[in-house]
Amino acid sequence: LVHDIQFPTKAPLSEKVIDRNEVAEKVVFCALADLHAQKRLVFTLRPISRVLGQHWLCRMVQLFGYPREVLYVQRDGSFPRSPLNTALTNLFEEQLQPGSDFVSEPRLPLRKLLHLLFKAREEERDPYHEIIQWVGEELIEEGFYKESTDVLSGAMTFREAHPDLDQMRAVRGEVSELRERLDRFARREPELYTALKKTVAETMKELSVLHQRRFTL
Repeated sequence: LVHDIQFPTKAPLSEKVIDRNEVAEKVVFCALADLHAQKRLVFTLRPISRVLGQHWLCRMVQLFGYPREVLYVQRDGSFPRSPLNTALTNLFEEQLQPGSDFVSEPRLPLRKLLHLLFKAREEERDPYHEIIQWVGEELIEEGFYKESTDVLSGAMTFREAHPDLDQMRAVRGEVSELRERLDRFARREPELYTALKKTVAETMKELSVLHQRRFTL
């Protein structure tokens, strides 16, 4: 939907005004965090000791805010069905490297995985808009929103979708279970939890800026 000062986005059940970019970041974060909470993804933090192969250069740039650790991700099991999970499964399959005796699961920097996730889409869009559209289409397909006719907002025409509140209330139990898994993750592995949240937010902002530069220059 249109989202600006004149047309803010409201949460369907609570009527709380929400920021769509924040929602998009949370969708990606929750998908990844829940896979880790279910022991289907493994996150590890590794210190950065070299930049361009040099220890001294690493220490110097870290004084100016260069990250001291990198968050890596590795698959460790199959993923439940969802739009994001299906895309992640395909990415991990593409990264498999045959070994001499077995095929080992790759360990990738999360930033790289997110770059690949959005790059693999048919049409290159701003990552925030992409997540809203991508997941939104699935929510319509599942019956959580009912798509209606086009509406005119100022000079802009857009497709409006109306929430099915009863359908949303019906999955409150699943939402509570998800929240409990994420809360346990935050309590047991606070460092990984914080690193995941920070990496997702920073990478999506970075991709958004790169997209804007490419399509406005």
